[in-house]
Amino acid sequence: MDCIVLGASFDSVDANQAFHDKYDFPYRLLSDVDEQVGVAYEVRDPGTEKVQFAKRLAYLIDPVGTIARSYEVADVLGFAGQVLADLAELRQP
Repeated sequence: MDCIVLGASFDSVDANQAFHDKYDFPYRLLSDVDEQVGVAYEVRDPGTEKVQFAKRLAYLIDPVGTIARSYEVADVLGFAGQVLADLAELRQP
């Protein structure tokens, strides 16, 4: 659908590569081992200790870098359909 999908986690590059290989994950995974991107995107609260798991948040970012939609991901399987619907809506003139 002419978009880029990225995932990010607090895991190391090696751990992300192992996850990618084990599950044949079709998207690029970014490693945020110092959790600073996580703080910027509010998946980890600033000023807290490092965490093991990030909050399940996702963002639809437009081509100029503006956050067009944000999501609290509760339904992992249904989530992709919502993002695709929002992407189609945002592309309408």
